[in-house]
Amino acid sequence: MSILTDLVQKVVGKKVVAPLFVNRETLNYDEVKEIGLLFSNVNDDNHKAINYFVKLLKKDGKNVKALAYFEDKHSNPYDFRFDFFTAKDIVKGQISSLQVNEFVERRFDYLYCISLQPFPVFDFIMERSQAKCRIGKYDENHINSYDLMVEPSSENDSVELILQMIHYTKTMLVNNYSYINA
Repeated sequence: MSILTDLVQKVVGKKVVAPLFVNRETLNYDEVKEIGLLFSNVNDDNHKAINYFVKLLKKDGKNVKALAYFEDKHSNPYDFRFDFFTAKDIVKGQISSLQVNEFVERRFDYLYCISLQPFPVFDFIMERSQAKCRIGKYDENHINSYDLMVEPSSENDSVELILQMIHYTKTMLVNNYSYINA
């Protein structure tokens, strides 16, 4: 079965997906070259924070690949190129999104998930991702989705979430620690 079929089955609850073994590796921010960014457009102010985040990452010399989820048709308030998928891509237990599959298979140095609320599709993408280090908002029910979790004091502030992610990834010092994540 394809990763996308497994994704839809997990979301609709038809099948429990076994954990994927991926060699995780934490890098110092200065060593990071490839960054993935997963986000949705659920908050009107979210685009300003994400535009700022991508601008900052590119200023630091990072190659950013972004994937967005939209419920339906949308305008483009973003100042950068991104791939996207919509709710229409998920029909009767099937999903047809080459963008999601390619994103999951890509070996990012860091993969940031900018999501303030739990979203099963994002959880699955983060769990299945081949990224070396996955960063997201703290949620005790999704500890297998992330390698680094941050907890903003405000539940509805994407700016604070992004600022904490930047702070902790830039100040984290590691000695190329790697492990197998199940």
